[in-house]
This record gives sequence, C-alpha cells and structure tokens, in this order.
Amino acid sequence: GDDVKTKGMMNLAILLQKKANNLAPSGDLNGAKLAVDQAAKLIDEAKPLLNAKIALGGGNSEDAMYASQLKPLRVQIHRLCGQILAGMGDLEACEAEFRTASENFGDVPGIWDALARVLDLRGKAEEATQARDTLAALRNSL
Repeated sequence: GDDVKTKGMMNLAILLQKKANNLAPSGDLNGAKLAVDQAAKLIDEAKPLLNAKIALGGGNSEDAMYASQLKPLRVQIHRLCGQILAGMGDLEACEAEFRTASENFGDVPGIWDALARVLDLRGKAEEATQARDTLAALRNSL
C-alpha cells in the first residue's frame, strides 16, 4: 500500500542522491543531474503522503523517522543539484536552484552561503550581500 510506497520512495531517493554524489566527481555530470532530479521528484512526492499519514494519526515511529529525514535530505539534494549545475556551467539554473532552496528552507545557513556565492559569480553583488546579511542574521540567532 501507500506505506510501502512512501518508504520505497524515500529509500530510492537516498540511493539516487548517493549515486549522484558518486557520479559528479567522476565527471558524469549529466548522469548525476538525472539521478539528483529523480531523487528530488521522489522526495517531493513522498513528503505530502508521509505528512498526511502522520497528521491523520496513522504514523508509527518508522514514519516519524522518515519524516525527520525529509528536510535534511531535500536540502542536500538542492545543494548537490546546485553544485552539479555550477559544474555544468549553468549558473542561471544554479541560482534558480538555490533561490528555490532559500524559499523552501530559509532557516538553513548553508543555502544562503551557496546562494551568495552563485550571485557573486553572476555579478549580482547587491543580492549577494543581501544573502550574506540573511546568513549572518541566521547564524546570530542559532
């Protein structure tokens, strides 16, 4: 049922993320991008299923464990995808990836750091400064 499907999606996403992590350093950026895109899609599909199950009171400790992995895994996937896009020379898509990550996970300092760096590379100094200011404010609040 849905229970097995959700866990399968999460586990497959973790495997695809690891595959992308292994392919990128070897230079297979297209393969890595394909794997990381598939991982992102699976996580994005699993999240509402898992959250709904828990919200309806049907979740068990294993579901809670998977739910706790959603955010860190999705953040890692955003980061990896951005790095792959930068490696492919597509800084516009890289910026878009980190902007999406900052909108969805604005409380994660590393996202703002990565966004600031790609904005610098794209010659957007003022926006990079804003991202660094957000990063500094986050670090001060931790």
